[in-house]
Amino acid sequence: MSAAPIPRPARRLQAARMIGAAIIGILAERVVSGSPHSYLALTVPPGLSVGALYSLTMALLSGLCALGLLTGRRSAYVVFPLLLSIHIGVFVPVLAQDAPVAAVVLLWNLLLIGDYLFSLSVRNPRARRAEVHDAQATWVARYGGAARHLLLVSVLATTAVGGFRLTESSTALYLCLGLDAAVVAATAPFVFGLLRQRRRYIIGLALLLVLMLPPALVNPAALLALLGVYAAGVLTLMLGRSQVFADLLQSFYTRPALLILSTFGMIAGTGALLLTFPAASAGPHAVPFLDALFTAMSATCVTGLIVLDTPVAFSGFGQVVILLLIQLGGLGIMVLSTFATVLLGGRLALRGEQALEEVLDLASPGSAYELTRFIVVSTLLIEAAGAGLLALSYHYHYGYEPLEALWRGGFHAVSAFCNAGFSLWSDSLIQFQRDAFVQGVHMALIVLGGLGFSVLAALWMSARGGSRRWSLQTRIVLLMSAGLLAGGWALYAMTEWNASLAGFGSASDKLLNALFQSVSLRTAGFNTVDYAGLEGATILMMVVWMFVGASPGSTGGGIKTTTLAVMLAALPALIRNQPRAMLLRRTIPHDIVYRAATIMTVATMVAVLAIFLLLATHEEMGFEKAAFEAVSALATVGLSIGATGELNATGKWVIILTMFIGRVGPISLALALGSPNGSQITYPEAKIMVG
Repeated sequence: MSAAPIPRPARRLQAARMIGAAIIGILAERVVSGSPHSYLALTVPPGLSVGALYSLTMALLSGLCALGLLTGRRSAYVVFPLLLSIHIGVFVPVLAQDAPVAAVVLLWNLLLIGDYLFSLSVRNPRARRAEVHDAQATWVARYGGAARHLLLVSVLATTAVGGFRLTESSTALYLCLGLDAAVVAATAPFVFGLLRQRRRYIIGLALLLVLMLPPALVNPAALLALLGVYAAGVLTLMLGRSQVFADLLQSFYTRPALLILSTFGMIAGTGALLLTFPAASAGPHAVPFLDALFTAMSATCVTGLIVLDTPVAFSGFGQVVILLLIQLGGLGIMVLSTFATVLLGGRLALRGEQALEEVLDLASPGSAYELTRFIVVSTLLIEAAGAGLLALSYHYHYGYEPLEALWRGGFHAVSAFCNAGFSLWSDSLIQFQRDAFVQGVHMALIVLGGLGFSVLAALWMSARGGSRRWSLQTRIVLLMSAGLLAGGWALYAMTEWNASLAGFGSASDKLLNALFQSVSLRTAGFNTVDYAGLEGATILMMVVWMFVGASPGSTGGGIKTTTLAVMLAALPALIRNQPRAMLLRRTIPHDIVYRAATIMTVATMVAVLAIFLLLATHEEMGFEKAAFEAVSALATVGLSIGATGELNATGKWVIILTMFIGRVGPISLALALGSPNGSQITYPEAKIMVG
């Protein structure tokens, strides 16, 4: 009995996988063959290098195999794993020369072989077809699998060509351009279907790409970057509509803390990989992986601690990667994905909405959608306004060219609003220590980013004439933020008036810079004065202020202002033997007090452990430097008094883990590693003596 025919969608998917494997192999060969020590650079009798012969042969065989897969020839399904095995065999010796590139090729082909051998979705002709209700759903059912795979390959290939500086190789450049052009043609029905739905954001993005197309046509590298952005956008839209993505989100929604932990780790890991590309380095050599991981984690966790000088060590490509990591880390990947789901017309399940409310610390159920829209829109508007103001100052007062001024203004606006502290000047903002306008814009962005989106929403509603009755959360955040800013301003001015502020001629400049340091302590990480000669009392005050940090639902870190407020409210209740803590004429539930105590306790334990490890692994590092560095990393502040430059490999790993824990939150990390369901067993009460 003859075998049942293989469905056309499965054939298209396998053909796409064959073409993708060939393209990845050829691009990897171009990267490795650039080294004269590679065996792929050796010349063989036909007059070609081993790498060129491999690329030509695999391109021809892969094209024939893909054609056979599309037409349903059984022989093609025998050749398919053989060609994948050839890719593996060619790049196994390359592991000794370029392990990362070879590992990517090997892992990619091994996954394809494993899926070919064990997946029933491709080989089982009796698989039930998904129900479709419109033309776009029909197209996705028929071509979605192959299109998603080619889009992924297109994004990876475009990134590799730019990251490994392969634009000078005509083979790599035009191969990638051809793939991108084919992807655009293949996904055109899907995009046109979205445009017919008249969604404003789709139409706006399409118009933006069309406007950028004419200048990109004269530059192949710019055209490649534009097509790569298109492929990444369409891939995101298709993945957002896939059932696999929906199932993955639903599984994560049962453990919201695990979602935070995994997504921030994935973003930082991807950013570290991109920063190790040669194109990300401003020098002749690529950035070492540990330094790239440190920078990526610092950017993703919006910390700002650096082991490499950002404007000196990283090229424009590397700085763009850092900027994207800051933006993703500031907003949070969960908020972005939920916002995309809302724009696509989807609805989250109740559990998903509850998870979002837990992440954003929302008090009112059902408000997740409205606040999510407000988060993205307000962020973009505030950052755009800050970028415009800074760009005008950089251009007219400091002589930067318009494009350079706009780039620097945009970078610092995003860095300030996200409380990241990354700067495109080696001295942070010291050169602007007498510029009240530049400092004022940065301070406004830092404060707005540190208040929390729920507070910003309440302020916006009040400004529009809506409800003027603020919630307890809003009032506590505003009062604590104002108190910490004023207290930090006064204490820094008093302790540093004749120290780090002594070089300023006027009292107004001293007060301005003292205020900026107080604002920057709210996890921002910028500085306008030299911290090398800070007084001991100032360092202690800064450590405490950094430990408190910003407010819940904001881009900042720390234990949060509301946590401190709850703990301060609990102290009088304990002293007076009151059953409940009172705050602004409101009773605070016991579970909130317990949560605040847990957050403060865990954060203190992590800080003490980090300080201990730094002191144990750095003999010449003083206690002040170690404590300042550990708290700055844990609270994702990014300020340093010199310890970052003294870190060895062990110290860098300690700070990387501390930044990661500080960003995802001690309580989120405990939830992610613990059991999703608490124990239901109770035991008899017993009293013990404390104090």
